[in-house]
Formats: sequence, structure tokens, C-alpha cells
Amino acid sequence: MARGLIGTIELMVAVVLAARVTLLGVDNIARGQPAIGAVFLGLAVALLVIEWVAPSPTDIPGAIAGRARSALPGGKPPDGGEDD
Repeated sequence: MARGLIGTIELMVAVVLAARVTLLGVDNIARGQPAIGAVFLGLAVALLVIEWVAPSPTDIPGAIAGRARSALPGGKPPDGGEDD
């Protein structure tokens, strides 16, 4: 999936936030609190996974339009679908 400029900036912001949360988790593990550190590391991973997988608000109208188009009689799926 190609990302535009805004998508790349959103990903960079998520990486910076996840890096801060990761450092907090590593610090807690180093201080002898592995449970709290593991929670913070899990949050950092979840932040990056959600950013990578979840659709952005600008993708939703296009997905709705594609489904509506394919639901119409004679409409083709968004990927080109069937060859005649």
C-alpha cells in the first residue's frame, strides 16, 4: 500500500510516540518492574500495529463507494473483477 505525504507523517508520529513508550517500558524492566514494563512494550507494539493496519479517515469514503458500486446490477468489484 502506497502512503502519501500525510500518511507518512502520521506513521512517523506513531513511531516517535511508540519509541517514547518503549523507552518507558525498558526503563521499568531495568528498575525491576517487569510486569509494568511488558505492558508499556505491548502498548508500543499495539500503537504501531494499529497505525499500520487501521484505515485512515480518508480511505473510508472510497471503500464505501467501491462496495456500493459492486452492489449495483452490472457493477464491477473495485479490483476489476471478472473478465468478459
